[in-house]
Amino acid sequence: MAVEDDVRRLSQMDSIYLGWTVGGLTVWHEGRLQRANDGTWNFRSVSRDGTIVAFQIGTVGQNWSSQDTPADGIAVNLFWGDAAQMTAQVQLRQQLPQQVTN
Repeated sequence: MAVEDDVRRLSQMDSIYLGWTVGGLTVWHEGRLQRANDGTWNFRSVSRDGTIVAFQIGTVGQNWSSQDTPADGIAVNLFWGDAAQMTAQVQLRQQLPQQVTN
């Protein structure tokens, strides 16, 4: 399935997870994926105390990849930087990775 299709499927779910990684540290947020009027994708999370965390992710591009497996569900990865020196990674996932939940 194409990356755009996987992203669309994630946007139809009540909640998904966004993980962003810089320097080997990954921070996870639970929220919703939404398409903006200009066609870009945004992730929005609201905590119980009303704190909002939002990410403007942009449009699906060459730096996006996806997979759908029975064990992990849908996972979309976005990379910034080059292969030798990745500067940042964002993951959109149907469920948290097993290493986070164990």
